[in-house]
Amino acid sequence: MSFKCWNGKILWVDLTTKTTRVEELSSNIYQDFVGGKGLGTYLLYRELKAGVDPLSADNILFFMTGPLQGLPAPNVGRWTLVTKSPLTGLYLDSHCGGPLGREIKNAGYDAVAVTGKSDKPVTLIIEDEKAKFEDAESLWGLGTHEATKILHEKTPKGSAVYVIGPAGEHLVHNAVGCCELAHQTGRGGAGAVLGSKNLKGVVVRGTKNIDAEDRSAIREVNKAVTKKWNEKSDSDFKKYGTPFLVEPSNERGQFPSRNWQNGYFDGYESLTPEEMEKWYIGAHLSCPHCIMRCTHAYKTEDPRFPGTEIESTVEYETLGLCGGMLGIKDAQCVFQLQFLCDDLGLDTIGTGSIIGFTMEAYERGILTEDEIGFPLPFGDCEGAKKLVMMIARKEGIGATLAKGTRLAAKKIGKGSESFAVHVKGLDAAAWDPRGKKGMGLSYATANVGASHLRGWPQTSDRPDSSALEVIESMIEQRDIKILRDSLIVCHFTYHMPLTHDENITMLNGATGQTYDVKSISAFAQRVDTLARLFNIREGTTRKDDILPPRFWEAETHGPAEGMKSFVNQEDFEKSLDKYYDLRGWGKDGVPTKETIKKLGLSSLVS
Repeated sequence: MSFKCWNGKILWVDLTTKTTRVEELSSNIYQDFVGGKGLGTYLLYRELKAGVDPLSADNILFFMTGPLQGLPAPNVGRWTLVTKSPLTGLYLDSHCGGPLGREIKNAGYDAVAVTGKSDKPVTLIIEDEKAKFEDAESLWGLGTHEATKILHEKTPKGSAVYVIGPAGEHLVHNAVGCCELAHQTGRGGAGAVLGSKNLKGVVVRGTKNIDAEDRSAIREVNKAVTKKWNEKSDSDFKKYGTPFLVEPSNERGQFPSRNWQNGYFDGYESLTPEEMEKWYIGAHLSCPHCIMRCTHAYKTEDPRFPGTEIESTVEYETLGLCGGMLGIKDAQCVFQLQFLCDDLGLDTIGTGSIIGFTMEAYERGILTEDEIGFPLPFGDCEGAKKLVMMIARKEGIGATLAKGTRLAAKKIGKGSESFAVHVKGLDAAAWDPRGKKGMGLSYATANVGASHLRGWPQTSDRPDSSALEVIESMIEQRDIKILRDSLIVCHFTYHMPLTHDENITMLNGATGQTYDVKSISAFAQRVDTLARLFNIREGTTRKDDILPPRFWEAETHGPAEGMKSFVNQEDFEKSLDKYYDLRGWGKDGVPTKETIKKLGLSSLVS
């Protein structure tokens, strides 16, 4: 296999001893696992023993690149972080915009693996093939924006900066890291893993050139998709970015409203881009190497320092989870909640979810004003902002909520677990499965929990009949997403469109291999199966592939009125059986010995 697109090296960093070493990977590993999510899954399974505490020195952070970083491919200004999640205790892959992946590749490595724990706060700085540890005690406690600015002033021009905020330092289970201000390793709590290691951030600058076996094949795809994108004149995504989804999501009955009591939010119009346009600044914080420019910035002020103007890069998910989920219609409030979460280093999906849960607990009388510290009804903007800061610093009830919805509900009790909306501990993203047939199975079976980026069934139907007919399309889309996340290519390229065949063409151009649809399907099954095996090793069984009680309640309002996630429990169980069967797993969800052998995993899986 050609290594022109790869360096063939992983940089291993031990924070305990402040030492590094280089591992050289064989070509067959790259061939079987491609890169990004795929290669990260292999490394995590290979290296991490069962039962490791995610917030201990033994957990590992894998900063991953893909075969296309550093090449003239479209929308590859991204990278992947793979680790064990402190929120779920399971497998976690998080995909982030920004130039960190490109710089790691240009520095001479395909991945950076971080182990151990520093005795004091440090920043890992990599310049080409040299790594050093800089004291970060003066940065500890700073928000991501200020820390990023300071690190850029201290490091070479063109460096990529990734840092955590106070939430990560306080080991909040929903903590994220921030890459170049506007891009986060959201979901699952990767920021807390950095905090547990006393690692404030990672800065990388590389000057090496990356080549490909057939660079012209990649350029041709780039030209083709650029032409398609430039010719798009009717794309709301092109004009508005992800906020355009607020309206169609409500029309489908999938938009979160008041802790998922409904999938339609009365007054959603105030959260649409047409209404927010008066505050629009630009798309200058979008990912590098991207012609789509979907990261839109809006003018607001820092709620901690009134009168201080800042930019909020609000996305659809935040409009859903920090808007409708909380009963908040004021776009400026959502902008401020987004900025607070980004600067403090919190996942807006998980944070919005836990605040929505708390608001419902308050309105039901399960949590009192004295317990929270103030009244917290749905729609309370100021209360939501206070709670964000309390969660980030584990102050008052924030210490309980900082553990995430699942553990908070368990501690609070009094029936609150019935409206704690998560799968395997990961809060549901801003798409109600009661508005789309089969969507609930994607949430239930995703290895990370209730993620919206693990394969959508290809249907616009509501779940008013059996979902069995859409399960194959869900698997097909899951496999396509696994390839995108391994290349690493942006998910939103389906808007271009950048087709599955074009992604395979670029992979072949980079590697000199002859992957086709069939072999890529086997690759995706290999990665999904290995992630499943990781979770099984941690104790996951079929009983964990479930949906929260709320998604079994019939919708009472909006376009999906009367709908549940599935027509009944029997149809869900049959759909789960079908998914397991198509994946080559047994009735209990455990991959069979035959499947493990067929996928070439026998030597890895004991």
